[in-house]
Amino acid sequence: MMIKNTTSVGAVDPATSKPQTDAATARRQTDRVSTANADQAAALVRAVQATVGMSHSARLAEVENAIRAGTYAPSASELASRLLDAAEVDARLQAMLRG
Repeated sequence: MMIKNTTSVGAVDPATSKPQTDAATARRQTDRVSTANADQAAALVRAVQATVGMSHSARLAEVENAIRAGTYAPSASELASRLLDAAEVDARLQAMLRG
């Protein structure tokens, strides 16, 4: 790489005024939270829990024991079905949160 222009950069002028940091400005910049879709999210969670039927931690313990015993043999169709179900739930939750 070859440098062709070697002129110096001039001094930068300091700002003439400082940004306002009074209480009114601070109140305008606060985050807001909405719980408008909380009922929909809770209903979706209940529906998923009813579909699953078994607690997640209990299922994990069951799978862990089967792996340790060497008896774990998942079917490809079951794995695919569960992956698609999880993706559908994620998509619905993301859509509700964006909405």
